[in-house]
Amino acid sequence: MEGTSRTRPRSLRHRGFTLMELIITLMVLAVLVSAGHSLHNDWLPKQRVVAASNRVLGFIHQARAHALTHGTTYLCDGNSLCDRFRPTNTLLLAQDKDNDGRIRSTEIFERLELPEGTQLIWRRFRGHALRYRRRGNLYYQNGHFLICNQDYARKVIMNVIGTARIERTTAVQCP
Repeated sequence: MEGTSRTRPRSLRHRGFTLMELIITLMVLAVLVSAGHSLHNDWLPKQRVVAASNRVLGFIHQARAHALTHGTTYLCDGNSLCDRFRPTNTLLLAQDKDNDGRIRSTEIFERLELPEGTQLIWRRFRGHALRYRRRGNLYYQNGHFLICNQDYARKVIMNVIGTARIERTTAVQCP
């Protein structure tokens, strides 16, 4: 029986995965999924706060530039049409064209929506809106915007001459 062999031909020997290979693969996948979940829960809110604070700062610069070229410009809560300023996720730029102290939807020229789950809180300036005059300065207003998302926060700090800067802060002041 020289022609018969108990060994299989080489092409038929490896036709699948062993149980050990499958277990190791599943363990690696479990580690990757848990790392992705952690990344999503920790990294994403932090980046949303960074993005929102940069967008708010850009929006403030836009309001100031608009005031220099077109006259008094308001930056206010998008949910109230500048009647009050409560915690919000929307900001507006508007110009009170008829000078009656009220902003109508036709007077809004720009809207900013903050990233999902991000909230902006206005820490006292004077009045219900940030108001830039024609020279690009504020109407006796200073304070800060507090931007929050879960356990992360940043401040956009305004000074009385109308310039702004971003600072890191803790989320202790966030609701």
